[in-house]
Amino acid sequence: MFVNLASYAQWINIPLKTQASFRAIRSHKNLIWIGGTQGMVVHSNDGGASWQEQQVSGAEKLDFRDLAVIDKQKIILMSAGPADKGGAKLYFSKDHGQSWSIMFEKKSGPYFFDAIAWNQKKQYGVMLSDPMNGQFPLFLIKIGGEKVEEIKISSFPSLLPREAAFAASGSSLLWINGKLNLVTGGSAHARILQSRDETFTHFRAMHQNTPADSSSGFFSIGAKNKKNYWVVGGNYLRLNENKIGILESRDSGLTWENVNDYPKFYMEKVLWTGKYWVVVGPSQSAAYNPKTKKWISLGETHFHNIILHKKHLFAVGSKGTLAKMTLTELDRLFLSKK
Repeated sequence: MFVNLASYAQWINIPLKTQASFRAIRSHKNLIWIGGTQGMVVHSNDGGASWQEQQVSGAEKLDFRDLAVIDKQKIILMSAGPADKGGAKLYFSKDHGQSWSIMFEKKSGPYFFDAIAWNQKKQYGVMLSDPMNGQFPLFLIKIGGEKVEEIKISSFPSLLPREAAFAASGSSLLWINGKLNLVTGGSAHARILQSRDETFTHFRAMHQNTPADSSSGFFSIGAKNKKNYWVVGGNYLRLNENKIGILESRDSGLTWENVNDYPKFYMEKVLWTGKYWVVVGPSQSAAYNPKTKKWISLGETHFHNIILHKKHLFAVGSKGTLAKMTLTELDRLFLSKK
């Protein structure tokens, strides 16, 4: 069912000077911001027509795995790394990246920041960290991104041994329909957890039947709308196989079922384009048309993350990889298959 149209997949490479590896990419209005290793950030003010590269001073050893674009001036960068090695930090700029300051950090304990879910309408966000004290710590980022406080969770499902969230693409966390959803791996089973409401104080396990191990599980959750979600993953040590598969919910995450036909590669990010599902990983990328139930290959890629910005897909990955594809080209690829 998986047709190889790699030679037709017209990803347009955007050359950068840096060789940093990128996993963070977000957009807001005409702004696109990218974060990566070596404390590198890349941004565009004109929807991707031109790009500026910058190394955040003092962050040369940090890896920015997620970020939030609050408005034209305010940006948050999330460093993913062990707290006791100086890797658990949030950087904040209120002048469009001209200067940066550390707005929040943890210096000890098993903190390892995984993802930020930013609510543009409410102007506050939630950050996820790896487990400690029997639950996943959650932090509320508020007042335009300038104040951070830990959410006091009242009830949380018992953690599995070594269970964690993967900070691969900052998409292990989804805030939608008044609830917070998070996906896990690293243990004997990969799970999908959901808050009971928007206080984010009570959580329950919605799915916990998918076998996994220390290097595999669910890596990304994406939404088509308030009811229809996809969860994808794999094993980051085995890029060209996938025993985790794809799960779909049509009732806001209450129940989940397997998508039977799916490409067999490790998937780091899933995205709904308005017409197709797109999944990307460091070895391949692909797209799925739910109307025809057909997959097409988007070629061999080195992508860790992808976003939809207006009429373009923008993807980032290792060694300074930045590429784009138009939605028109994606339509053409599906037509070519016919």
